[in-house]
Amino acid sequence: MINRSRGFSLIELLLALATTLALSAMMFHLFQHNERVVRDRTLVMDMQQTARVVASQIADEIRMAGQGVPVHSSKFDTAMVESMAVVLPASTNSRIDFRAGLSDAESAVTGVPPLDVTLNLQSTVSVNDGSAFSAALGTTLPSGKFIYLWGAASNSTWTWVRAELNAVTSASLTITPRQTSNTNNTIRFIRLPTVTLEEAVSIYLSGNSVRRATATDMSNPASPQWSAANEIGKNFTALNFTYFDSSGNVVAPTSLANRISIARVDVQLTVQTADRLSTGRQPTHSLKLRTIPRNLQLRSAN
Repeated sequence: MINRSRGFSLIELLLALATTLALSAMMFHLFQHNERVVRDRTLVMDMQQTARVVASQIADEIRMAGQGVPVHSSKFDTAMVESMAVVLPASTNSRIDFRAGLSDAESAVTGVPPLDVTLNLQSTVSVNDGSAFSAALGTTLPSGKFIYLWGAASNSTWTWVRAELNAVTSASLTITPRQTSNTNNTIRFIRLPTVTLEEAVSIYLSGNSVRRATATDMSNPASPQWSAANEIGKNFTALNFTYFDSSGNVVAPTSLANRISIARVDVQLTVQTADRLSTGRQPTHSLKLRTIPRNLQLRSAN
């Protein structure tokens, strides 16, 4: 007797095929759902991380406001001057421009005191380390750059001089003094002063990007010329600055007196996801933080 193996019937094949297709569809749907969940979570996490990174950078920058500016010396001034205002006139609720020693270029004048400097008269002063200035500026023959000289003056108080920087060597700076708190045309430092580089930074929202620029020309102390701005964060819908004096009162940076009184800046920013979620929503995330520029407290404490 011959044994014949029995094959699958057409119905059995169709049932198997239908089962396979059903299982495949279920697996595909599950995979697609998981992919959407992962994508949505990634978009939200990226949004939150962007907010944290940009907020941290802005806060760190604002805390440096006034670094290298002789704020302590200027508290003895009888009149307020733009050269000592850390927060600049273009600052608004959506933009902040301020002086800060970003490069930390600083040196001490060397030689035998006293040191006399005369307004609008070019002179050369010896310093411990002039290379810090040329390294920060990328040149030994700068244009539109300024330095501060500040220290004890002949009237037994501290004073400052803002001077145009004309040339730099490793051991000297050639300068032309332009502004001072002293009413005399010639300022005598009875002890050798400190020299710091005047620098400024601007942070603002443009479109959906938070941007940062640095000053390229400080010839006008109230209105620097700015470099091309770098993007430090995108997909932002809001960036707001609120200014406070040392008593906690809100002040608008619309006058020199108000800007000199600023002792605290609160920052609020809002960012949205780079794309819509699978639900069609495009959520946002907001952060608010308080920043206290440590150098400005020198003035407000007095």
